[in-house]
Amino acid sequence: MSTVNGPQAAFGVGSTHVNEAGIALEQQVTRAHADHRGVVEMPAYAVMAESVTSGAYWYSFSEPVSTVQAWLALTAGAPARPGARLRAVSVLSHRDDMYGTATVNITNGSADVICTGVARAVRVGRTSEALLAIDKDKLAQSSGEVPPTPHVGADVAPIDPGWDGATILSAISRGDISAGPLSELLAITLEADGGDPVLTVSPQPWMANPLGAIQGGVMASIVGQACSMAGQNHTGPGDRHTVADLSVFYFRSPPADRGALTLATTTERVGRRLATVSATMTDAIGTLYARAVANIAYDRARAF
Repeated sequence: MSTVNGPQAAFGVGSTHVNEAGIALEQQVTRAHADHRGVVEMPAYAVMAESVTSGAYWYSFSEPVSTVQAWLALTAGAPARPGARLRAVSVLSHRDDMYGTATVNITNGSADVICTGVARAVRVGRTSEALLAIDKDKLAQSSGEVPPTPHVGADVAPIDPGWDGATILSAISRGDISAGPLSELLAITLEADGGDPVLTVSPQPWMANPLGAIQGGVMASIVGQACSMAGQNHTGPGDRHTVADLSVFYFRSPPADRGALTLATTTERVGRRLATVSATMTDAIGTLYARAVANIAYDRARAF
């Protein structure tokens, strides 16, 4: 994979526009953002969704401050597809010196609503030289262009249409089929033995925010991908699934220069149309960094 400069560059996010109400970003979706099925879903645009919501609060301060995301909730609408140009617009609904709440609406070039969401950011005391060096005015002077997405070596492998979800995940775990471009981008490996899948992430330098921690949108993408794979585990042959709703609770900021992170998933409930799954992000000593809860929507090929 080619060198990636940062979270937004990795996901083809740019073209920043700032006003008093909030900010807007655009993303060029490519096959580099697809999962093992070739599907582009919520984890692919989570970095943009998180950036416009947390950024709306950060931009509202005239003085240099540090803010981090505390909670992000997204719900999907129309599907996103490779080749689409997405636009996310946030509105800062409330702010004070401690907290900010923002909404986000993501659309495609046809004005179809891809996703809506809401988030809460919190002001924190820590800072860094990299953060203090950011020129907000220069950052907001958009060229209208988005960065090219990096080349990802992994491709989408053909999947036997007779396989159920547990068989698909086992094949990925053994290396028989690819985990897909997005998993390679996020440095994800999968362990699956028929039960709830467990993912491992090796933090990469490009994942860092100016505070040196993994950026909140990257965290949302990772936990969202974990939830999607947990949902895949409950598909039958020919079934299709997607992350319909994702709620991410941020507890701590994982350093981007430390060891591997573990994503343990749990199935809460499985129905014909929807399943509810959850995922936790921890390190080797059990520090809990985030928890996500997701609704997985199914299009079943046969009676449940």
